[in-house]
Amino acid sequence: MTRFGVVTGAGQGIGAATAMLLASRGWRVGVADKSGDHVAERVAELNAAYPVEGGHEPLAFDVTDERAVGDAFAEILERHGRIHGLVNGAGVLFRSPAEETDLALWQLQLGIHLTGAMLCSRAAFPGLRDAGGAAIVNIASVGATFGLPGRIAYATAKSGVLGLTRTLAVEWGGYGIRVNAIAPGYVATEMVRSGLRSGALSEAALVRRTPLRRLAEPEEIANVIAFLLSEDASFVHGAVLKVDGGITIDGTFEG
Repeated sequence: MTRFGVVTGAGQGIGAATAMLLASRGWRVGVADKSGDHVAERVAELNAAYPVEGGHEPLAFDVTDERAVGDAFAEILERHGRIHGLVNGAGVLFRSPAEETDLALWQLQLGIHLTGAMLCSRAAFPGLRDAGGAAIVNIASVGATFGLPGRIAYATAKSGVLGLTRTLAVEWGGYGIRVNAIAPGYVATEMVRSGLRSGALSEAALVRRTPLRRLAEPEEIANVIAFLLSEDASFVHGAVLKVDGGITIDGTFEG
């Protein structure tokens, strides 16, 4: 039986790498992103590299729009009936000092990272429940462990993702739905690169602060997501797996 999974934020970065990895392992992937162009590009890539019967599925919708999310998952359930995996990976980041935080951008970031993950999980629930063993992976961040100056909304939203993960795990475990989160460190995605280009982040400082002395590649994060979706993680539930190269456990203070 071909497993069907939905990856939000699959247009680029970690989401795109996750969609590609799952497809390589035989999943039929629902590629979800707000950008229809990104969705079309990723689906074409998946269909060319890892064709499946019926093709991989384009899903262009805004995770903050309750009606759009509901409609998208209603159509998914009508076509597939079951959802074996959901990766809540949609994200965005805007930088500013806390005292200058724009309310609209605060609400947008919480809406995408946190409310979007809740809306998608809620809408996917019937299909996850009926799959007879399914899994959700939420993407948190090292920002749920320590403060991120200039990124108050992002860090707050990612901290909330941990509460969402643990509560869903408690409530839905009895349905055979495993719910876990990962907390990546600094990954070589466009989100991080934009910070490097703007000077908001220093690659040298990040590498020095990370015990493995490098940034992660998106595919390395995707590997952990795929593990949590797989039967190899069949008794991993309500967990937060750090995928951060050790940045959150290094207690040294170097000049």
